[in-house]
Amino acid sequence: MSAIIFVLLTNATRPHVSDTKRRGEDNELADRIRMSFRAGNPQMLASCLNQNIELVIDSEKINFQKISSQQAEQIFKSFFQKNPPLAFQYVYQGASNANLRYSVGTYRSRNKDFLVYILVKRSDANKYVIETIQFREG
Repeated sequence: MSAIIFVLLTNATRPHVSDTKRRGEDNELADRIRMSFRAGNPQMLASCLNQNIELVIDSEKINFQKISSQQAEQIFKSFFQKNPPLAFQYVYQGASNANLRYSVGTYRSRNKDFLVYILVKRSDANKYVIETIQFREG
């Protein structure tokens, strides 16, 4: 009897294949975002964006409720030129449901430090993309 209970408990606690795949996608996107910040690479960061995003950079007085990923890439390019990267790390990562993830990170540049708020959403193409990104001078 105890062997049957062990098997049932083991199967109940195993993550579903789709959950494991989803976590892998989350980690892959989080790693791409981290690498793009550390390298100051606007193209890599833009490749993580939804087609249209919300973008806020308070030190630049940039506040778009909706901007195309191409326009955002140009703004990131200017931002990274003005604020060359020294370091980026995640401070907190979480989820409010299966389709919505959020992260807070710190971006250190030669000039200033920023808190970076990132909202990631599962897109219509069933992959995770950045929906909102905000830079707050810290």
